[in-house]
Amino acid sequence: MRAVWYERNGAAEVLHVGEMPDPAPGPGEVRVRIITSGINPSDWKRRQGLTRRMEFPRVIPHQDGAGVIDRVGPGVPASRLGERVWLYESQIGRPFGTAADYTVQPAAHAVPLPSSTSFAEGAGLGVPAMTAHRCVFADGPVTGKTVLVTGGLELWVTTPSSWPGCTAPGSSPRSAQSRRRRSLWPPVPTPPSITGPRIPRSASWTSPAARGWIRSSK
Repeated sequence: MRAVWYERNGAAEVLHVGEMPDPAPGPGEVRVRIITSGINPSDWKRRQGLTRRMEFPRVIPHQDGAGVIDRVGPGVPASRLGERVWLYESQIGRPFGTAADYTVQPAAHAVPLPSSTSFAEGAGLGVPAMTAHRCVFADGPVTGKTVLVTGGLELWVTTPSSWPGCTAPGSSPRSAQSRRRRSLWPPVPTPPSITGPRIPRSASWTSPAARGWIRSSK
């Protein structure tokens, strides 16, 4: 398979493009033929060594991606063959992410992707949409509340089909333009819940002032 990898931390010059053996899924895993690989700031920060030093001799980067399951390992139903999926946390605790023709991932990390959602949109459902989900719901349900949303996460947080029951006005000058563009999109799948002991509650990305404003509106 064709792949992009690096064997030491550094700038983009450490990236290599070449051929690697096709991977095979193990128990509880699926192999996904990658259609779209998504890159996030956390990916290049890991590569540069800013947030994580080398954990493996060779790393294929990128946490997010989307594609089609073409092989399944023992314990995974054969009915998943041919399934369109989006991927998340593909390079956490394992060396090979989605910057390749194929990736092998735990079956639970390959989430069904509706036919109405493109592979390009699916490749943006990992870090961006799950971060938005965490930011909105870290302190509990938001039904009936008004949530002020600023910055790039407006795309996910203010999508009506994604967060029912709350009002989420955006503050960006391009909010109206974004809402018009989103009105043309098909509904996107809601990310799986990422709350739990792995991510501490202190990971909320809202400022004290914003958190006070939200609490006062309850």
